[in-house]
Amino acid sequence: MTHKPVLAWLLSLTFLFGAVAGCGDDDAGTVDSGTEIDGGNTDIDAGNTSIDGGACSTPTECGLVWEQKANDRFVSILNQPTELAAFLTAVPKGGDLHNHLSGAVYAETYLGWGMMSGYCINNTSFAAVASSQCANAGISPIPTSGTFFDQIVRAWSMKDFVASAAESGHDHFFATFGKYGLIAGNRRNDSIADIAARAASENQLYIETMFNLGTNVGGLSASIWSGTLTAADLPTLYSQLMANAAFTTELGQDVTAVTNAATGWRNALNCAGATPPPACGVTVRFVAQISRTGGNDQIFGQLVSAFEMASRTNFLVGANLSSPEDDTASLRNYDLHMAMLDFLHQRYKVMATPPSPLHITLHAGELTPAYVPAGFPNATTYHVRAAVEIAHAERIGHGLDVLMETDSTGLLTTMKDRNVLVEICLSSNDQILEVRGNAHPLAAYMAAGVPVALATDDQGVSRSSIAGEMLRAAKDQGLSYRQLKTMARNSLEHAFLPGPSLWSSFANVTPVTDCVPTATSAVGETPTAACQSFLAASERAAMQWELERRFRAFEMMQ
Repeated sequence: MTHKPVLAWLLSLTFLFGAVAGCGDDDAGTVDSGTEIDGGNTDIDAGNTSIDGGACSTPTECGLVWEQKANDRFVSILNQPTELAAFLTAVPKGGDLHNHLSGAVYAETYLGWGMMSGYCINNTSFAAVASSQCANAGISPIPTSGTFFDQIVRAWSMKDFVASAAESGHDHFFATFGKYGLIAGNRRNDSIADIAARAASENQLYIETMFNLGTNVGGLSASIWSGTLTAADLPTLYSQLMANAAFTTELGQDVTAVTNAATGWRNALNCAGATPPPACGVTVRFVAQISRTGGNDQIFGQLVSAFEMASRTNFLVGANLSSPEDDTASLRNYDLHMAMLDFLHQRYKVMATPPSPLHITLHAGELTPAYVPAGFPNATTYHVRAAVEIAHAERIGHGLDVLMETDSTGLLTTMKDRNVLVEICLSSNDQILEVRGNAHPLAAYMAAGVPVALATDDQGVSRSSIAGEMLRAAKDQGLSYRQLKTMARNSLEHAFLPGPSLWSSFANVTPVTDCVPTATSAVGETPTAACQSFLAASERAAMQWELERRFRAFEMMQ
């Protein structure tokens, strides 16, 4: 099922991006997004161009010259923070594939929404409270600035946080969500609109954002089952759930929640108006976020709902198990959750005709020995492997413990052979688990040929963005411009979008036959009739073509 309005926008190839409100200050690598980005309407001279003595005679040759110039510019400003930040803000970006909606909005934005709703703040915990509590002792109105305002922002994010014996980064990070949760829960559409605006301001095309979905079928499943759920019980619970008279109604409500979100954020931005903002040009899809610390019967029901919903709406593209992986409930039930996904894979992918289009991406290996509680000594030895080999995950979120897993070399080979992408979240890895620099497995993944892409995780809490993650990748991981470009391409190659890839060989950046360059047009320029037809049939390929167009426009200007 192709989302026609977005596809038509991509194929028009004529959009101009403007500046959108900045990301705010950054203490974790955020790039100021107030920089204006020319994302379209750039006239690229396809022939006989000379750039500082570098002559090119075809559009493809010119593209190589321009890419080298962009690389040279990147190298020249690596130690110039302001210039590097502006450069990385303007660099075209594919997608953010690991984005938690509730953690993606900046604290200042939540405070503004809370003030509009008449909420107040607990003076001690800094948690938002409903307007009905504003007259209680120890409760204050939401400030607009000043010391109390700054204290709230720090409590709701990692801004200025310094770990101590009293509180680790891990604990502070996960404590933020409950403090602003009241506001976030009532601002879903605004939150999606907010992350789309941030993406547009940084020349980003696509977002897959996670939030709690499938709760109606999840609740029905919990009401059906009593007692401890085991892997052996899954066929029985599944049969009972599907046969339940309320199943169709509950599933319909879950689907409605998805479709309402898909239209709601666009309505919030007035995307149907005469002058839609650039954020309306960002493609957004949803991933069902299911807390692995919940009841196992409810988790199973939510997973069933996700597989069913994906066949009924193309806005729901994936499912993911969330919540801290080092939580005792997460660790205790990890094997059962993998068995659930294997069971449902057989039902919906192997046995079903047609198979469910749902994709699976999993938080796995977001562990270090320092944070694994006593009683789970083997947790860091198999979680990524189980996610790939048992749960059939197509992407892995974090994967920090991969080099600690049993036969890590063999595991990396398996991931490469199965083309499993790792969603790399540098800011949160540093802030939560203190994994950075050479301790991070990013270099190992890349050396093994495992595809990787940068992602934000909880960009509002982390005070980051995709541009901020690029900055960390450059400074902390030593990545080159071309490596960052490959990661942007990876994000669309592994996005849960319908349609075949633009690339017949991704490794060699070779397009499919219908879209091969000509003597007068390169990939990303005006497509031939055959290529236009191919792009019209594939949302993935159309978005990849648009990314290439933006790279040409950006690199030409360096």
